[in-house]
Amino acid sequence: MMNYKRLLLLLAMLTVTAASSMWARVYTWDQFDIAFEGPDDGFVPFVFFQDPNSAQVEWEDMLMTLQHYVKNENTTKDNLNETLKSRALGFNMYDTKLFTIKVKGFKCYSLEGTMPDGSRCIISYLVSDKTTTVLEVIVNYLLGNREVVEDMIKSFSENNNQKPNEREKPKQKVQDKKDAERQEEELRKARELENAVEC
Repeated sequence: MMNYKRLLLLLAMLTVTAASSMWARVYTWDQFDIAFEGPDDGFVPFVFFQDPNSAQVEWEDMLMTLQHYVKNENTTKDNLNETLKSRALGFNMYDTKLFTIKVKGFKCYSLEGTMPDGSRCIISYLVSDKTTTVLEVIVNYLLGNREVVEDMIKSFSENNNQKPNEREKPKQKVQDKKDAERQEEELRKARELENAVEC
């Protein structure tokens, strides 16, 4: 009985609403008035939720994890950039770099890099301009999905209407696994050739 109530509560926390675009769906996190737009085949694995401040959406070749925090005196650019580096270190990421994504209504601090399995990852902290909300957004994805992931992060909004920020429509769809493997193989061969030339 307890598990059933918990499942209903979790279902209410993150609702999924279809958008008019063929590519995208609006995902809303009702508890915090958060909305973003992403590929329409995402699903929410309800068993993931351990606390009401966490959420997750999965696609075939992409995974987004959200964590809600509250601003405090340590919510500064320097501290958030150090936290990004620490999170990346915890994931054993390599080839990491800090970069900027412009998100309307938020200050955004981001880091991207490569995970040990060869997939890519972007970690972003979105600090609300108007409330105490700080969102940690972690997206693990295949190589060719970089523009899709950045576009999703740009669409995050915080409002009572729960509509994502308007932005350019994505230039590409989510990459399939075969194409990602082909690109990774080409990159591996290019690195081997580069290493051979250096020797």
